[in-house]
Amino acid sequence: MSRVVTLVALWAVPPALIGLYWLFWAWIAPGFGYQNGLRAWYFNVVQHGSGPWWLLAYVFAITALAVAAWNEPTHRVRWTAVPLLLLIVSIAMIARFAIGLDKDVGRFYAGATTLYVHDPSQVPASLHLLTDGGDKNTDGCAIKGRHDVRGCVRQGDLPAAGWEPRVGSLDGARIALTRATGAQQAVSLRTETITYLNGKGDAPGAWSGVLDGSGINVPLGGVAMWSGQGNATQCTFTGDYGIDRAFGGARRNSLKNLLRERFPLIGYDPSDVWGYCDGKEPIVVVPVTMPMAWTHGTVTAPAGVITVRGDHGHVELDYLTDVTAGTLPGPVYPKSLTAYQREQTKWVAGRENMNRNHFGFDPATSEAQTGNVSEYLLRDKTTGRLQWVTPMTLRGSTSELFVAYSVTPADEVHRANLNQQSVYALDDTDRRRINIDNLDADARSWLATNAGTVMSNGGKLVEFTPVDGDVWRGFVEFNGRVAYRLDISASRSVPTQLVKLEDTVPGTQPQGPANADCGKDIASLTPAQLAQCAKVFVDELANRQAQQGPH
Repeated sequence: MSRVVTLVALWAVPPALIGLYWLFWAWIAPGFGYQNGLRAWYFNVVQHGSGPWWLLAYVFAITALAVAAWNEPTHRVRWTAVPLLLLIVSIAMIARFAIGLDKDVGRFYAGATTLYVHDPSQVPASLHLLTDGGDKNTDGCAIKGRHDVRGCVRQGDLPAAGWEPRVGSLDGARIALTRATGAQQAVSLRTETITYLNGKGDAPGAWSGVLDGSGINVPLGGVAMWSGQGNATQCTFTGDYGIDRAFGGARRNSLKNLLRERFPLIGYDPSDVWGYCDGKEPIVVVPVTMPMAWTHGTVTAPAGVITVRGDHGHVELDYLTDVTAGTLPGPVYPKSLTAYQREQTKWVAGRENMNRNHFGFDPATSEAQTGNVSEYLLRDKTTGRLQWVTPMTLRGSTSELFVAYSVTPADEVHRANLNQQSVYALDDTDRRRINIDNLDADARSWLATNAGTVMSNGGKLVEFTPVDGDVWRGFVEFNGRVAYRLDISASRSVPTQLVKLEDTVPGTQPQGPANADCGKDIASLTPAQLAQCAKVFVDELANRQAQQGPH
């Protein structure tokens, strides 16, 4: 009897250790919030993973060892045969869970991805590994791959109208918003929360960032906003909007712990958090994700958003599982999930093409983008919808040539449902196939020729984002201040435009004409170039008249 009790006690060691872990963090040190992670672990590992088989493998291994120890050598083989056989079965089941799990995840995200080409009968070279030998006109697809993960290709074009341009660069926003935190002790800008909020109607866009508290006493500070020029403004969690939690807070001041406690299966990435000012009230939005059972494991799916408000010194959380377009001024579909979904595009031509032939697309790595290379939040000029947009190069290539665009709706989310990702593979002759390094070099050459000492006086050209066609917008900074914005066409199909934004930057006045085309023979100019030059001359005349004053 004592041996049976000993064996049962040994079996109970893993559950007992898990229980003790929970009791310690739930009762002795609840302020750290570690106990709240057990619910998600149980869902992912025990309910929908290989956890039970690991426990059985432990039980059978302990049983085999105990039986071997309690029996004479002549009887050990007979008594240990059954638990050893069951141990082998358990290990086989664990292997079954592990093998192909990554492919199952790829299938989940591939089901929400469609690749578009201009002409399915002449697909770009970037998709040949997917389309060669594929089934034509199947399941709503012009071509459906026949690999172990089946990608879908349809006819469609990247909208020519493009997206609304931004008013300032991320790099400039980071500096301007950081300066807004100087008046609050132990409050700092969470740089990963910096988000561009496109304006509606005639309202201009602006950058926003969450001002976070720290320690056990300092709660969220507020939200800072920057219009692209001048100094940042802010709305604060004070007075009627006072709050008692912070993302960077500890113990009872931790908003992260509170979110885990209220929503145990809900997760978020800090880079998905953003905020805005509704008049004087600061509101922080947290797009969230959830684990979802899928085949032999779990996958990450969207779960809605949680809004964070302050109410006379206390935090107020509102969980929205479904958000329609236009409900909030920024993204509600998580940026981190969009990036992961985009990365899984490499699976749509199957495992072999992914591993051996490097099928897929990746963001550029050019230094010209100063690290901001993917998931641009842009507003579609035609529909007014917010989209996550990523220009992409060929996976496994060192080229900085953009051959495809990933576009995913950002302003709408529905719990447990992925937003559809559209990957537009550009034709080999499409003028939107640009090399970002070449564009950067062209912009620098244009500035050197047409903007005098802008670059030689310390100007820094940063962050190109797509506008329309092959027109991209970049910015020129001086000591962290955005001084100019530059719109340039890779094919020179429209005139390059340079607009001064900051008058306080010394020594940066462009020399010579504001547009190189305006010095050419008038007869050689296109109607668009003539219109641009007319604007340049009118603006110059107005500036000179303003400087001379009334006569």
